[in-house]
Amino acid sequence: MDKKKIILIGSNHSAALELIFKRELESKGNQVHIIPVQNKFLEHYNKSIYNKIKYRLGLSCIINELQCFIKNKIVEFNPNLVLVFKGMEVEPETISWIKAQRIKVCNYNPDHPFIFSGRGSGNSNVTNSIKLFDHYFSYASDVVGQLKKQGVNSALIPFGFDSDGFDYKQMTQENEIMKVCFLGNADVERVHFLNCLADMGVEIDVYGENWTRFKLNLKITSNSARYGQQFWSVLQNYAVQLNLLRPHNLHTHNMRSFDIPGAGGIMLAPITPDHSNFFIPNKEIFLFTDASDACQKINDILALTFWERFSIREAAREKAIRLHSYHSRVEELLKEINAN
Repeated sequence: MDKKKIILIGSNHSAALELIFKRELESKGNQVHIIPVQNKFLEHYNKSIYNKIKYRLGLSCIINELQCFIKNKIVEFNPNLVLVFKGMEVEPETISWIKAQRIKVCNYNPDHPFIFSGRGSGNSNVTNSIKLFDHYFSYASDVVGQLKKQGVNSALIPFGFDSDGFDYKQMTQENEIMKVCFLGNADVERVHFLNCLADMGVEIDVYGENWTRFKLNLKITSNSARYGQQFWSVLQNYAVQLNLLRPHNLHTHNMRSFDIPGAGGIMLAPITPDHSNFFIPNKEIFLFTDASDACQKINDILALTFWERFSIREAAREKAIRLHSYHSRVEELLKEINAN
């Protein structure tokens, strides 16, 4: 493949997907630079209540300032490919400007481009820019189908497993925590589901933001968010790692769909076509239909011997590394870009 100078527009937060793509793209000989517009926006937005109010009233200049920042960095770096992640902070006019510089510009959207489940999942910049991109990549096959019907050059790039993300060590019986875990931020739907499980007697540890804002069943213990090696250790150490999908991906998958198996965890997730296609149910992962079914599956998993669970962990991890790593995801993305 031709070596490229590539700009990624998005975030450089330690947990950002952009950092994984940057590393994988660089491993293939490309020069890669991140323009962290999301970081700059959030730094400004969260600096004061005044800034938040001003932005929500449409009186802030921060988005205009970010467009200038993007253009200056593109002129400085002179890339031949720009990959925008989601694009909430990038105005359609800026996408058009990039194309006018004879630079191929693509989008990878890790959320739904039409269904926004929260303030951070999308805005008018996302929807109004869709048809401007040379390629629009989505993790969801139904989104790709919808975009193609609208004449958008779209392709499927599912989420993957960051096989270089942590220092993996095989699970030991001493480290296994015989409880259910959910790693993610709180919202109304998640709290309701977990409270239902707890009402049926399931003990649950949760890790993430905003859990203390909700009334939780006494069988639910909340913990702060985990990052880096701690993130992966939490995913691995529990006997059952719950995965809950948001409204925009109820029929597909999310990042945890690969994080958990890849970490050597035992995933219990909603039944979807993607989950059933990516992994073998009851051998590599477990799937449920509702809270009652999830409770039964939890009891079944906890009743297994350590070595039975160990076998499931190893099979899931092997599949995640062999078929679903970001090494192969980035190769698929570059192949699509270079083919057109």
